[in-house]
Amino acid sequence: MACGSRRVTIQLVGEEAGPGTGGPKPFRGQRYEAIRTACLDEGILFQDPYFPAGPDALGYDELGPNSEKAKGVEWMRPHEFCAEPQFICEDMSRTDVCQGRLGNCWFLAAAASLTLYPRLLCRVVPPGQSFQDGYAGVFHFQLWQFGHWVDVVVDDRLPVREGKLMFVRSRQRNEFWAPLLEKAYAKLHSSYEVMRGGHMNEAFVDFTGGVGEVLYLRQDLPGLFSAVRHALAKESLVGATALSDRGEYRTEDGLVKGHAYSVTGTYKVTLGFTKVRLLRLRNPWGRVEWTGAWSDSCPRWDVLPKEWRDALLVKKEDGEFWMELKDFLRHFNTVQICSLSPEVLGPSPAGGGWHIHTFQGRWVRGFNSGGSQPGTETFWTNPQFRLTLLEPEEDEEDEEDEEGPWGGWGAAGAWGPARGGRIPKCTVLLSLIQRNRRRLRAQGLTYLTVGFHVFQIPEELLGLWDSPRSRELLPGLLRADRSPFCARRDVSRRCRLRPGHYLVVPSAARAGDEADFTLRVFSERRHTVVEIDDVISADLHALMVPYIPLERGLEQLFQELAGEEEALSASQLQTLLSIALEPARAHARTPGEIGIRTCEQLLRCFGNGQSFTLHHFQQLWGHLLEWQATFDKFDEDASGAMNSYELRLALNAAGFHLNNQLTQALTSRYRDSRLRVDFERFVSCAAQLTCIFRHCSQHLEGGEGVVCLTRRQWMEMATFL
Repeated sequence: MACGSRRVTIQLVGEEAGPGTGGPKPFRGQRYEAIRTACLDEGILFQDPYFPAGPDALGYDELGPNSEKAKGVEWMRPHEFCAEPQFICEDMSRTDVCQGRLGNCWFLAAAASLTLYPRLLCRVVPPGQSFQDGYAGVFHFQLWQFGHWVDVVVDDRLPVREGKLMFVRSRQRNEFWAPLLEKAYAKLHSSYEVMRGGHMNEAFVDFTGGVGEVLYLRQDLPGLFSAVRHALAKESLVGATALSDRGEYRTEDGLVKGHAYSVTGTYKVTLGFTKVRLLRLRNPWGRVEWTGAWSDSCPRWDVLPKEWRDALLVKKEDGEFWMELKDFLRHFNTVQICSLSPEVLGPSPAGGGWHIHTFQGRWVRGFNSGGSQPGTETFWTNPQFRLTLLEPEEDEEDEEDEEGPWGGWGAAGAWGPARGGRIPKCTVLLSLIQRNRRRLRAQGLTYLTVGFHVFQIPEELLGLWDSPRSRELLPGLLRADRSPFCARRDVSRRCRLRPGHYLVVPSAARAGDEADFTLRVFSERRHTVVEIDDVISADLHALMVPYIPLERGLEQLFQELAGEEEALSASQLQTLLSIALEPARAHARTPGEIGIRTCEQLLRCFGNGQSFTLHHFQQLWGHLLEWQATFDKFDEDASGAMNSYELRLALNAAGFHLNNQLTQALTSRYRDSRLRVDFERFVSCAAQLTCIFRHCSQHLEGGEGVVCLTRRQWMEMATFL
């Protein structure tokens, strides 16, 4: 293959951003201002066609149309059951958000934390909305979704039972921003019921676009109080969970196991020679409080100066209470911290900025869903991202706390004690998110168990990385770090790594599990990260197979079938191929016939669309012989089918080099239910690719070079794949 280095390459280029592309994207194409203006002009109140007030909006199981809990539900606008409804009351506070009957404490605990920071609340809950001025029954909210913000429009018809809101409510009964925000979140995920059960970080991230992390607590964990204090000072959202093996239940001391709480404050109290560390928590129910040490009625408050008591203690059944750190560690299992934005993740170096990369991907069964075990054959088919860390952090002294050192984004660089001594290290935060999984709950799907491995790439292998040998090198890489693998939407980890080159491999725990994912990479020092993804190209030999004379018997058979027309129809081509390929089937290689639909496709790709001349068939036959040889190479057991994980390798051998997105689409189309690709499917795939690249080569001098297409143009060209 002397011309193997000559090829047709399709380079995907960015499209110019249109007006408004930098702002939030209207969910379902609904624009708040346009809807409000139209309703005001027509003198009507908005009714949302995309989230109609009715049984389907409630749920599918316990809140399904025929369920007991859905009986007697009315959908009412606030002014129909409240005298003077307000969107947001002036004296709104974190204690306003109270849980209803939905079991979404994780969402409400996050919403309560959001109210601590008015500027953040204004992003999620845009100002200027009212039940008085310009009221048209329509409201909107902005939520972060997997790399961008969306603006979600809702009408104000809310589920009411026996005259009371079913779900979230404000302690101030005439305030409605919280139930309307809950409705917007329900619309985004298809129903209220899909919000049942979750982790606070999921809502934290959706409210801020930040990065959520989970700290698993233990009694000897140093620096926790300092970490929470610093996180709150940076306006990070903080929550805590008291895990339970048997659902939610109330303990004798007023805590609710299996329940999510907001962490809203910290304070150090000095009693004689003893320093007491207090955490302020809030139950999103708006009631049921801790009754132990430092609770509202605890006598320990009496020994404090009056100004301290007045500043800290609120003796009110509002769900908020203080708790000593040692008691907190005894009763709670996790702390969840969401850094609100790159700017508040930590002190950025002078003159530097945050370096962020976001990638969208998908695990596909039979293609790149290879499982989480590096020792298995399929693991290295998982998506891969090459990360290069260039600049180590300066060797600074860690800030000491009475409990011990706690690293931030400085020298320690991780949630935990500083480690690594004086060896130069880089801190990088990796965040893996499963996309759109919650909205699939009605179909019986839940979050997959997911995570990622980080492997070190030695310098001596870099030169071979983009060569055909690269996949052979992968199993020899040493693992540098890994995240936990857990069934959460967000899995994050701060890694402390030496400057160098690394391979990040996100995966589902089980091979074959399918899901969309978003991978985000954050660091305050410079880094590069790219998805390891082949270019889209074809070797010229794959497009222009040398002329191969037909055997005399095959040419005679063609002429007999063609008759006076001197051309074959699709059915006649099928007959010819079944006879021509018979010797291969007799030797148990490439078994099975070419179907009529594939023959129609071959007429479109190699004929004139309607019929096949002898010249057309000679070209096709040359391709078929090469494709048959390639297929036989990968059908090692002579079963008549290859494993779909090998489709990319087989296409490479045939001269086609494809990126992940295109290979994923081809694999999904041409595999069967057993993840196998037979000869007919392989022929159909190769024929389509040949047709596409031939079409592109017509625009190139000499039939080779680079064709630049926007992603939209490329997808339009490849839609028939």
